[in-house]
Amino acid sequence: MSNINITASSGETFWKPWQKIAFRFFFPFLVLSSYLCWDATIYIVHGAFFRNQFDLGVLYKPLAAMLYWLDKHIYHTGFNPQTQQGFPGDNHFGVVFYFTLFYLSIIVAIVWSILDKKRSGYDRPYYWLCLYLRYALIIVMFSYGIDKLIPTQMMPPGVLAMTTPYGYLNRYFVLWDFMGMSPGYQIFTGACELVATFLLFSRRTAVFGYVLMAGILANVVALNIFYNVTVKLFSSQLLLYTLFLLAPYAKNIFQFFFMGNATPFLQKRFIFRTKLKRYLIGGILIFIPLVLMVIITVGTYHRYLRKTADASREKIYNVTAFAAKDTLQPFVDDSVRWKRMLLNVYNNHAVIFTKDDQLDWYECDVDSAKKTFTLHNNPDKKSWKIFNYLNPSKDQLQLTGKWKGRAIQVSMKAWPVDSMPLNQEKVKLVGD
Repeated sequence: MSNINITASSGETFWKPWQKIAFRFFFPFLVLSSYLCWDATIYIVHGAFFRNQFDLGVLYKPLAAMLYWLDKHIYHTGFNPQTQQGFPGDNHFGVVFYFTLFYLSIIVAIVWSILDKKRSGYDRPYYWLCLYLRYALIIVMFSYGIDKLIPTQMMPPGVLAMTTPYGYLNRYFVLWDFMGMSPGYQIFTGACELVATFLLFSRRTAVFGYVLMAGILANVVALNIFYNVTVKLFSSQLLLYTLFLLAPYAKNIFQFFFMGNATPFLQKRFIFRTKLKRYLIGGILIFIPLVLMVIITVGTYHRYLRKTADASREKIYNVTAFAAKDTLQPFVDDSVRWKRMLLNVYNNHAVIFTKDDQLDWYECDVDSAKKTFTLHNNPDKKSWKIFNYLNPSKDQLQLTGKWKGRAIQVSMKAWPVDSMPLNQEKVKLVGD
């Protein structure tokens, strides 16, 4: 790959009119939308070190009123900041947010074209824009890659996934459980993302990195769309960045792969004249990403240990006897009778399966001194369900208390998760 060095005093090359107009649109759109890359980095770093999730809405709260006004008078998508999420995901806020960036960028492009119509080109701002987008991709994709290389993003299916009938799962959980069930495959996909990420560091390998990253992100976007993963817009944004960076080399790639012509991938490189400035910018481009990568890697490893410990605490109890003491009916309604109870789901939740396979979710507070379970899913303490518990043996649990207006006694036996066939099966390179 060849480089063309441009010093600070070098003139601009001549750009075609459509190229200048396109740049005037993409520059504000890509720079402003990159804010999501840094809030995603904050979210990932926070999640790596803290159990509670970072509230992204805090970063976008100043925009909520403005976006609500724009939606009410222009877009009409139905965005309501009082009842809906306040950050740009696959939601009303996200749609309004991207609409606003799109139309704002058109306005900027029009005004810019009027005020700067005599300029021949934008070599230097284009170079710095590409450099900025390249490093934004490096940081974000490293975060996702290390989250798979240390298989944390999709953990192995927990007790909830293992006991929920397949037909009751949504597409998101099917995908997450599919990836989590095979840590080896998740590690492979993370390694691919990291290889593409590290290729972007060097100008010599950047174009191959863009090609590899485009393929990876195209697959990610497809999975997000067809499995209803709620980062469709953001992953599409990352794919757009990659295609924008790859666009200048599209003709060369086509000539190489389809016409058999080996053409050089020329890259224009803007450099400072003074060594101090060159060393400074070089140091920044190496030091800051490496510091972030170390922080993200250490935090991801800690999160992996925390999630693994949480998963080991999850328990399955199958009901062996269920008695509703206030009734003489030969059977109890299936919406009342328990089938199974899961404990320590997502750290401190309990999930009760009724006989008709409906799920009741509760936060569960255990008082080992009083020997009580307190189940609650709202602030009204009058609705809280308090059960006395006993452990007749190590693998048995007995609860006594009120359930949906009836006095009940439930006897249960632990079902070891490791005994399930899916957890016992190993990877086979050669079949029988």
